[in-house]
Amino acid sequence: MAEKFTIYSSSESQWVGVMTLALSEKGLKEHQDYDVHEIRLSTGDNFAPEYLAINPNGTVPSLTAPSLAKPLIESVDILRWIDSRGTRTLVPQDETRSNKIIELMHSPSMSTNLILFQARDAAEMAAKKSSAWNAFLEGRQTRLDKELAAQPDHPFYVSKAAENLSITSLYRSDIGPDHEELFKLSGQMYRTVAEGLDKLEGLIALPYAAGSKVSEADYNTVPWLAHAMMGAETPVTAIHDFGPLERLIQKTVPEFKIGPRTKEWWSNISKTEAFKKVYPVLH
Repeated sequence: MAEKFTIYSSSESQWVGVMTLALSEKGLKEHQDYDVHEIRLSTGDNFAPEYLAINPNGTVPSLTAPSLAKPLIESVDILRWIDSRGTRTLVPQDETRSNKIIELMHSPSMSTNLILFQARDAAEMAAKKSSAWNAFLEGRQTRLDKELAAQPDHPFYVSKAAENLSITSLYRSDIGPDHEELFKLSGQMYRTVAEGLDKLEGLIALPYAAGSKVSEADYNTVPWLAHAMMGAETPVTAIHDFGPLERLIQKTVPEFKIGPRTKEWWSNISKTEAFKKVYPVLH
């Protein structure tokens, strides 16, 4: 019998989707095959000292198992470990293509934090300040400030508290000249995201991301696009409506469109049982 393992998950985490798609693909079941520790990102549970002992990056997901010398803390590695249980089914047909797709979707320049937290002008900033993302940032800051007060020289808390405060302080203050740098940077970042999605369009093989079967390339792309669509305020049940995301990007890149290959791929992957189980709604 295969060993039971533990996953550290969060309904608020984008990249947990990589892990949960893999768990569904392998037919693994909570309690029977693995245990779940839920981490609340909005209250900064991922910054607790006991969680940093598991994942020093303070990110979710993570996975521990008796046979592992240390926890797995990157979603790509977690998927591959889960896939190694029994016959591997998520190995890409075109490994080079797959690696390029995974590298693109996980690159810092494609971070969906742009869509969730940043703004290009006063109107966008006002909307963000009145949204749930304001409370999310404040919850994280409260936890970081608490942990930093307890361990003022801890390098993680020093760095992360300052990083989070750099955006939280703009939410706290009246919109004015101090926001202009954020507005300019956000515009540049939307152009980069548009370029990245155009690159993804050229990389997709069809019918799936890296060939004729579902692979790790698909399961590392679905969470990004689903989260970006949700962040663009797509109705969560409108799984095939790319309009809100397109319009959000078009404000900076007027000619931008989600490409036909990307749309065909999304239609194909959304019909799989793992997708339907993990993404009944966008999140």
